[in-house]
Amino acid sequence: MLFNVAGLLKSSSGNKQLEIVDSTFDVLWCGDSCSVKGTVLLVRTDSGIWVSGKLQTCIPLQCGGCLKLFGQNLEIRIEEEYLPFKDLISGATIKIGDQEEVFRIDSDNLVDLTYAVREYSELAMPLAPRCERNCKGICSYCGTDLNKKSCLCTAGERDLRWGPILAPSETEKL
Repeated sequence: MLFNVAGLLKSSSGNKQLEIVDSTFDVLWCGDSCSVKGTVLLVRTDSGIWVSGKLQTCIPLQCGGCLKLFGQNLEIRIEEEYLPFKDLISGATIKIGDQEEVFRIDSDNLVDLTYAVREYSELAMPLAPRCERNCKGICSYCGTDLNKKSCLCTAGERDLRWGPILAPSETEKL
């Protein structure tokens, strides 16, 4: 997801460049790659390039109920400013200062959206992903996938080790 912004950096503030994204990125935590599609608008600012985009991706997740692997469709919106690494005219390195966590335009005047897409995708992931809206999960006693078949465990049976925690409190008895 590299975009050459040399021409945009030479132009005045407010100039725009629309780009179509159709690429892949690696999901580091699972070793898989995901496709990304959408559009991004690159706008020249007084200090760099503002990237604004709406992208669709499908990332691999593990269901929080039944532990099955599945693909989750995500829509992400990117709003970030990329600052140049070098001055286009003099070639001098531009110091950023205290802003360590900024996206940079590399020395070849390329904007690489890969890291931003990866970060925004991770932020968009659900905390407890479900493979289906009505996923029944697995039985906490025998481990049977309740989406495929029912188990013979007693539904109301409680684990005695949780006794004090599951016992009704004095206020609940009233």
